[in-house]
Amino acid sequence: MNLAQKYLRKIPQYTRSHRHFLSVMRHGNPRKWMNLALAEAERKLRRVELKSLPYLLIVDACNYCNLRCPLCPTGLNDLGRPQAMLSFEHFQKFFDPLMPQLFEVYMHNWGESLLNKQVFKMIRYAQDHNVGTNLSSNLVRVSSSEIDNMLDSGLEYLVVSLDGTSQETYIQYRIGGDYQRVVDNMCELIRRRNARKLKHPVVEWQFIVMKQNQHQVAEAEELSRKFGVDLLRFIPVGMPHEFTNRKEVAAKWYPTQFEGRVASNHEEQQFGQAAKPGPCFYLYRSMVVNPDGGVSPCCVVNRKKYDFAVLNPDAMDVRALWNNDKYRSARALFSGKIASPGEATVCDGCDIFEKHAREEAKSVLYTPTPAATTKSMAEKS
Repeated sequence: MNLAQKYLRKIPQYTRSHRHFLSVMRHGNPRKWMNLALAEAERKLRRVELKSLPYLLIVDACNYCNLRCPLCPTGLNDLGRPQAMLSFEHFQKFFDPLMPQLFEVYMHNWGESLLNKQVFKMIRYAQDHNVGTNLSSNLVRVSSSEIDNMLDSGLEYLVVSLDGTSQETYIQYRIGGDYQRVVDNMCELIRRRNARKLKHPVVEWQFIVMKQNQHQVAEAEELSRKFGVDLLRFIPVGMPHEFTNRKEVAAKWYPTQFEGRVASNHEEQQFGQAAKPGPCFYLYRSMVVNPDGGVSPCCVVNRKKYDFAVLNPDAMDVRALWNNDKYRSARALFSGKIASPGEATVCDGCDIFEKHAREEAKSVLYTPTPAATTKSMAEKS
């Protein structure tokens, strides 16, 4: 089994367990470890109202992007919420109440975070408060000084999105990108990191395997050694969960040379990413914050109308928010209990995690489709 096949057959949430373990040890203390143990116990027990608090934060520093990827809501100009740059001051107000429990903060979601020039200050702030940082970037628009800023910030983990080994294959999905520029920027970052004898950031080359680049998987494995990346990670292609022409999209983008794909009841081929054992880990482990302060239930959901809350930066009650009607209703899908008062949410129609075997109310907000966006899940795992 080659490297690509090994990754493509894995459940996304487990493919970076070693990295997460190191973060828990590096940034842990008795208070954080106790909260982590409680959160995992409450998830296993399928609790609806939690005493634990989220120990991972996903915060979108910027939901603008310089590329136009055809399977991304941002690239399609269909994000479903106002676009904004998160200010450092608002980042502090969102981060500080959660900080005592946090092991990691992900500084990306629906945009290219390096377009926000305050992101390095945010990363430094988190690192100075004993919280590990992760960033995903297409690495197209990066200046020499920004490479130094990235190293100076203390960033621990960098994911570089590079889907192909040539401009011809890369540009078909990363519309507006420049393959050689990404490679040059990535290699220069690694060179400077090594010259300064720094351990971080760990650099991961993330390669989405698609029909147009599947023949380049072996070459990517060779190039990864030449470039000196710390990890080459192949992930499956996903599509926005609201797409209606799924068979057509799958036929255009999904690879055919790899196993691990299963037939869905919608008569299309998907990677085996749906119906994972519940309950949903997002509802117990992580809080997802958009630049406008909207709190999404997970990193897969992009539209503002599906938000579970809006943060008030001047009066943020994390525990009350974490146990509001929408969060409790969503967790109740996995417990067999009925949250009171119950409230329809986007989670009602999600099929990524197996729900409790009771009759499920279908949300009027969401139409179920097979295998919601797995790319976003994989990037955050």
